[in-house]
Amino acid sequence: MNRSKHKISRRALLSISGLFAASVVIAGNTGTNNVGTSEVQVGRYQSVMLEPSDEQADLLSHIVEIELPEQIRTIGQAISHVLDGSGFRLLSPKLAQSNRVHLFAMPLPEVQRQLGPLSLRQALELLGGSAHRLVIEPTYRFVSFELIKTTSDAHARSCQ
Repeated sequence: MNRSKHKISRRALLSISGLFAASVVIAGNTGTNNVGTSEVQVGRYQSVMLEPSDEQADLLSHIVEIELPEQIRTIGQAISHVLDGSGFRLLSPKLAQSNRVHLFAMPLPEVQRQLGPLSLRQALELLGGSAHRLVIEPTYRFVSFELIKTTSDAHARSCQ
């Protein structure tokens, strides 16, 4: 008789511990963690956060490492090559500042033939040079460059 009581209490203990374990699993799968981001269990001991990576949220922060082919000779060709597959495109020449034509026609420096690792934004700024500011139009994902007004610009205009 004492033995059957022991079996019943062991079963009861196992049932209680099973219910407790199930409640912990259910509580752990409520979909959020302490900071409010979504989390989903993908395996017995593994879960993943349901949020985009930094590169997915900010496409220009994507880290690139690019070796430009020999047939690319100008800054404009290099920028187009760097933008391939990025989701961004160059603003139409009709809508861009006229100085962009001069920038894009400039020869690509050999030292810039190999870029990275750096962010896509940094690669574009590097190709545009210190005299141009990268302009991003996020709605339609256009990229353009505008000339930064410097004292050498004023001097160049006065010499014309």
